[in-house]
Amino acid sequence: MTHLDIIGIAGSLREASYSQAVLRSVFHDLPLPFAGRALDIGRFPHYSEDLEREALPEYVASSRAAVAAAAAVIIVTPEYNHGIPGVLKNTLDWLSRPAFQSGMVGKPVLFMTLSEGALGGVRAQGQLRETLSSMLCQLPPSPEIVFPHIGSKVTEGLLTDEASQVFLRRHLARFVSGIVTDATV
Repeated sequence: MTHLDIIGIAGSLREASYSQAVLRSVFHDLPLPFAGRALDIGRFPHYSEDLEREALPEYVASSRAAVAAAAAVIIVTPEYNHGIPGVLKNTLDWLSRPAFQSGMVGKPVLFMTLSEGALGGVRAQGQLRETLSSMLCQLPPSPEIVFPHIGSKVTEGLLTDEASQVFLRRHLARFVSGIVTDATV
């Protein structure tokens, strides 16, 4: 059976981050025919149009190609100072090029936020939605997917809180069912 790639982006550089843990759980819960592949946002240089014009970094080029070929993108990110982390915004800036023609145009994107606090990163949601909308991504109608008090919900690098797992699986199933429907039409 052929698989459909879903590109995952964790909005934190730390390998043991909660974003990485939730993304690993997403990949674990993907039904067939989907397979997850994570981008390493630490490998993207600071965005510069000069750098883009002169010598596009190889990792940027391969990431753009992977996104363009993928069935969808899933982003899991913490909230930093009421917004998205700069390193995630930098990655999205690279992936948004060329403007209005990038591999992100029309791409189904599901995003979720998390934090140690009671709001689960909800304040970063608006900022991320605005950025993804400006990239012309396909954002399925969905309630905000947030994981508050995330520190108590992750064990050994995976989301282990039962209620959070059920919540994640429900939203993930809805998202991928839309991709399958779109891919088969």
